[in-house]
Amino acid sequence: MQVLALDFDGVLCDSSREVFVVAVDTYTDLEPRSGLLEQLQTLREDAVAGGRGYRDAPIYGRFRDLLPLGNRAEDFGVSLRAIDGGCEIGDQAAYDAFYGELGEVWLDAFHRLFYERRGRLRDTDPEGWLRLHLPYPGLAEALRRHRERTRLAVATAKDSHSVHLLLVELGLDGVFDRELILDKDIGVEKTHHLQALHQRTGAEYPNITFVDDKVNHLVRVADLGVRPVLAGWGFNGDREHELARELGYDVAELSTLDEVLFKGE
Repeated sequence: MQVLALDFDGVLCDSSREVFVVAVDTYTDLEPRSGLLEQLQTLREDAVAGGRGYRDAPIYGRFRDLLPLGNRAEDFGVSLRAIDGGCEIGDQAAYDAFYGELGEVWLDAFHRLFYERRGRLRDTDPEGWLRLHLPYPGLAEALRRHRERTRLAVATAKDSHSVHLLLVELGLDGVFDRELILDKDIGVEKTHHLQALHQRTGAEYPNITFVDDKVNHLVRVADLGVRPVLAGWGFNGDREHELARELGYDVAELSTLDEVLFKGE
């Protein structure tokens, strides 16, 4: 039996707009004296209004460039702190060093406030929150074509309530068996999700393909024996594509879903 597990943000859902909006709100709470806030708020308002101009702003470009180097919600704050301080971060080692300088108190506060802000936005303006998420063209159709021959799963750090709401919005409702939607309660690391998936499906690790948009997540799960695939359409760029290929991982694009994710079908 073949199992295909997919991360959510940056793989099943283009949540880049929502992530940026909530990150700016959280950063404003923690750094009210930052000289970056006026620019960030302008870009935030454009994103909320459905504009695309914010994507061309250098600040947003730098924010996107740093996203693949992080793992959890506090990393959105780390990226904004780096931009705020004019720090040049070109690789994982430099990012990790900067992350370590910030201290657990600030990191924990950003993590907590980010989820508070996200939950408040979702609950007080559900329609507005949903509009901040976009589908990836052709992905839902590809998954539906293969769901009879491959068990499909979600492995995400997102909460299950948000995941279920967004699956409906993205046209993915009913694609995944409920017991194979593994959310943040499973554990912090994606290895926890893949281990739970192995137990729930009975599939051997080499028969499980895991798709994530972050190379550092794929590196962690590769030791289990699963097949790692980088989602080339997610929060990454040429730097991550080259690294993934150097590590021997396939890189899938939306135009190559069938041949890369469903080999032999």
